[in-house]
Parts: sequence; structure tokens; C-alpha cells
Amino acid sequence: MRLLPIMTFSLVGLFSITTNANADTLAPSSTIGSVPIQKNNTPTNIQSNLKQSLPNKNNQCNKSLNYKVFFEGHDIGNYQRNLVWNGTQADIYTKSTVNVLITTAKLNQHSKLHWSPQRHSFVTDSFERNIKGLMTGNVSATFTDNGAKSTVIEDGKSHQFSESLLPILDGDTIGAQMRLDIMQGKKSFDFILQNSDDTSHYYFKVIGEETIATNFGDIKAIRVDQIKKKDRKLSLWFAPSIDYQLVRATYKRKLLDLKAVLVSKKIICPNPVLIK
Repeated sequence: MRLLPIMTFSLVGLFSITTNANADTLAPSSTIGSVPIQKNNTPTNIQSNLKQSLPNKNNQCNKSLNYKVFFEGHDIGNYQRNLVWNGTQADIYTKSTVNVLITTAKLNQHSKLHWSPQRHSFVTDSFERNIKGLMTGNVSATFTDNGAKSTVIEDGKSHQFSESLLPILDGDTIGAQMRLDIMQGKKSFDFILQNSDDTSHYYFKVIGEETIATNFGDIKAIRVDQIKKKDRKLSLWFAPSIDYQLVRATYKRKLLDLKAVLVSKKIICPNPVLIK
């Protein structure tokens, strides 16, 4: 049971992949999901819209999302995520508390990301993470060369990483990109996630649309599963009617049976700027 807070924070990290995307800042709602994704390097219509809309600060919504985390049906904690946009850049603040028996662990994280015209995707700038309790420690990371390189400092020890095919991203940046991919209608996607002492390659596949019970009633949601991992099952549900936000996530692995659900939200959007 002492490992449960560690695994739960790891799970919260995976959940964070999906909760802070702000893809609606990048394209008018009339174009999202209606343009086929090309496999070559020729820009699609939506990519052109992305390039045009970002400088105009189009529809950049600040968001606050609150989740509860359960272990085998028992409420063991919560996490809150706040997303603040400034032009093409975003600051993301995460607070999480996990309680297991007499053990309490608290997480505070601040991530920075921006939209990269060169990669046509989101790229991480940096993150700082502080954990108190059983997993006490500090981790900070900086990302350079448009996501090709990263430097991580964990409790004073420095680690360097590099990737040639995909950018190295933190969970919050992956969240922004995954949600945009879903809104564009992509059926599969993969990312390089920066951990505290290494990087991991994650693969996801859209399973289909399901009607699920949520804190906001019965709604239709798009289910996405992690694939290429036989020893675990991670499933994520996104609700188009709730800003394409993550409304449920489940994770099962050996003795672990974890679940996160969205319990409240606050989304504040400025008036959209029309592009002529």
C-alpha cells in the first residue's frame, strides 16, 4: 500500500496528459474535425487556420478543472488544474492531494508551453514539480531546440535527453496536443513523455463513441485507450459537449484499480476575433 501514492501520482501524470488542452484557441469551431488529416507534409486547411489564428489570440479560454481520484471505489484524493493563456503561450498549474491510510502526499506543478509554427504542434518550455509527503522531492526541466532536447534536474542531479523524430513533451503539453488531435478527428497518436529520470513513448488509439454517466448527466464521450502495453489498461473519455474535456479515466494494473472523474469546471473565454 505504500506504493499506492507513488502509482497514483504517476496516474495523475497520465491523466494530466488530457485535461489542459486548449485546442479551440487554434481554429474556428466550424473547421474543427471537418478537415481530413494528410499523411504528407502538405499543410491542410486546418493547419493554415492554426497559423493565422494564433497571432490574433483567437478564443483563448482560461480553464479550471477539478477531479476526484478513487482506488477500488474509495475516494483517495483530488487534483485541480488551472490553465492560463497569454497569446500563443500558456501557464498550467496543478495541485493534487492523495490520502492512503495514514499517508498523505501533495503535488504542486507549474508547466509552460507554447504553439510551435515549425512543428505545427504544442511544445513544452519548462516545468517545476514539488511533492511533499511520502514522495518528497523537487524536479525541474527545461526544453530546447523546439522540443528536441531536454534537461531535467531532480534533487540536484542533472539528466539530459534528446529525440530526433518527435518532440519531448511534458504531460500538460501532451494534453494540449492530444485534445487537438481528437478534435481534428485523428484515430491514433503517440508522444514522447518526459519523466523525472527518463523518457517514455506512449501510444493511443480512439476506440469510438460511448454514452457514459457523469457528474453532468449521461453524455456522449469519445473513448481513447493506451495501446502497446499488455500489463495495464488505461482508458480516457472526452466529452465533445463539455469542451472536449476529459470526464473520466480508468487505470488497471495488477492490484491497482484507479479511477478519476471530473466533478466541476470553470471555463472563461474572451470574445472570439474573426479572421478576415
